[in-house]
Amino acid sequence: MVSSNTDNSLKILDMLGECPSTSFHENLVFQCIKRILSSENIPFKTDTYGNILARIEGTKPQNKPVAFVAHMDHPGFEVNRIENGQVIAKALGGVPIASIKKTTKSFSFDEKTGERYPCFLEPEASIGDREVLVDSNQDLCIGMPIVFDLPDFLVDVELIQMRAMDDLAGCAAIISGLSEWNKKQPESNVYAVFTRAEEVGLVGARLLAKEALLTEETLVISVETSSVIPGVKLGDGPVIRTGDASYTFDFEAENVLASAKERILLADSGFKCQRQLMSAGSCEAGAFMANGYKSSGIAFPLGNWHNATTYIADPDGEVGLEYIAMNDFVGGVRLILEAPYVASDERYLMLRKRYVDVPADVADRLTNTKS
Repeated sequence: MVSSNTDNSLKILDMLGECPSTSFHENLVFQCIKRILSSENIPFKTDTYGNILARIEGTKPQNKPVAFVAHMDHPGFEVNRIENGQVIAKALGGVPIASIKKTTKSFSFDEKTGERYPCFLEPEASIGDREVLVDSNQDLCIGMPIVFDLPDFLVDVELIQMRAMDDLAGCAAIISGLSEWNKKQPESNVYAVFTRAEEVGLVGARLLAKEALLTEETLVISVETSSVIPGVKLGDGPVIRTGDASYTFDFEAENVLASAKERILLADSGFKCQRQLMSAGSCEAGAFMANGYKSSGIAFPLGNWHNATTYIADPDGEVGLEYIAMNDFVGGVRLILEAPYVASDERYLMLRKRYVDVPADVADRLTNTKS
């Protein structure tokens, strides 16, 4: 039986799925998140760059704050120029190369009203790298966003499929957490951060981290989808992410997730969770690490990463729905929900002590038996 919390998480994900978005064109997702937070009286603010920061105060201010971060954009295209009556769009982020090499059904959209205008992306060898012609009955202007024409949201017992699972799944999971923490106050102060322009270089996260909008002691958890790799299995639970393609993450931040996992297992021995360095791509934890924060991550194992049915660089591939396992999404939400109730230093210090202190009798035994 699906729990009410799961129902709420899926409802949020469905609502976000109705909002097309690509880098620099996140307004529909941005407005949807603001409406949800406002409806639940969750305090939030926006920064200079359009990132959203929500905060819920904890009962133990001595604990380090925990921030969960997800991004609001997805790879897509933007009308770059119009030459001799031809509309030319340029890729934003890691779109499948097949969408540049083959005719691809897509749509442009109005960032204010959400209205969609069907179009086709057409390959053309004579134009620039990562550019396509746009065939549309609508008059398009420079700067207009374009995304693939795929279903917003499909769900069954085992799978959730979306045009833009990356990273609306992370956004929905965090919002679900906020909803619950707003009812049952967490122990640690908890932040939720929704960023812009991740797909073109973690831009929103880098700017937010650089300006130190989170206090320096905050433990930052990136909540992402990440391509299934060897050693990771779809359906075997969310992944506690030890690193990405660019960075190895921090153990103290990861300890928050490990403690949450242990607490869940005490109540549910069947809970599934994986641990892996997800090296297929980079995530926002790296941006925070580079700016001095201790960071870790949760990843939902993702099929058809960036809508590539084979792999992004395959010119013979197709464009399809991204998908994650229902079990992984539900488990990831549980992990997020639990983390601010266990984010103390006790387990971390205990583990450090285990690897620092050596009993005198054991040390003496090595001394007395050396060659």
